[in-house]
Amino acid sequence: MATTPLKSYYGNCHCAAFKFSLKVPEITSVQACNCSICYKKGYLWLYPPNEAITVERGEGSLTEYQSADKAFTHKFCPRCGTPVMAVTVVNGSKIITINLRTFRDFDVWALDPYPNPNPPMNGTHWPAYVPPKFPGPDIRTEAEKGELKLYTGNCHCGAVVLTLKSKPISEVFVMEDDCSICVRNANLLIYPQTTDIAIHGSEHLTGYVFGLRAHEHKFCSICGVSVCLKPLDPGEKYTKDWPPERREELMESLQETKINIRILQDVDVRDVKEVKIERDNSMSRAPPPYTVD
Repeated sequence: MATTPLKSYYGNCHCAAFKFSLKVPEITSVQACNCSICYKKGYLWLYPPNEAITVERGEGSLTEYQSADKAFTHKFCPRCGTPVMAVTVVNGSKIITINLRTFRDFDVWALDPYPNPNPPMNGTHWPAYVPPKFPGPDIRTEAEKGELKLYTGNCHCGAVVLTLKSKPISEVFVMEDDCSICVRNANLLIYPQTTDIAIHGSEHLTGYVFGLRAHEHKFCSICGVSVCLKPLDPGEKYTKDWPPERREELMESLQETKINIRILQDVDVRDVKEVKIERDNSMSRAPPPYTVD
């Protein structure tokens, strides 16, 4: 009997503190679960045999997080926040699921994800997820209440909760780009002014910068959910040859805090994605290039 040929794949968290390889038949399908934690992290799940996975660097370095049901142990990098894998035990056997977004040289948009056949969002399989409320006041002025919606967002564990005043998300530009970090974090970003946001629990946010140092990527240190990006001035080293108009755009962007809409309550990215997502395929080519040693 003919055997299915195996193909090698290579993956890592963004900072490459954790690296692994995988030898499986060519990947032609992937699962997108809609439970509360998978939705916030934008996981694309692959279920390889345990023996097909080889950890090349960083064994034991990933932070572990369990939600209330404790069905899975989710593992993410504590330095860069990349969600790498989850582990569960079924009938006494350990099962490892790998986040396809961590793979190098793989087009995550080339596959059409299939849904979880046992969707848990309705709480019939596990306890229903109850998102936290923002503990502060409405940040809108009386005049703004007729024009702007008030959104609440949170990481999965609830340590970080924010409120945002904005036009309806259906009317706001949403960015999904193919840069190395946003692919891994499944970021879907809007660009509100920092003054239009209030964050409770910011002490639980870990910041990560790399390369051009154009943004500080902030994720919850407890559950690993990507929350926001804060634009930074990369400095004269990178901007000395920029034309004045680009420098002006940078100065304007420093007044923004980019929010990952996956964390917003009462916003379903599966609906927004159909009409509002604009993918910037140039981002993966922005200097300096992303490399992994």
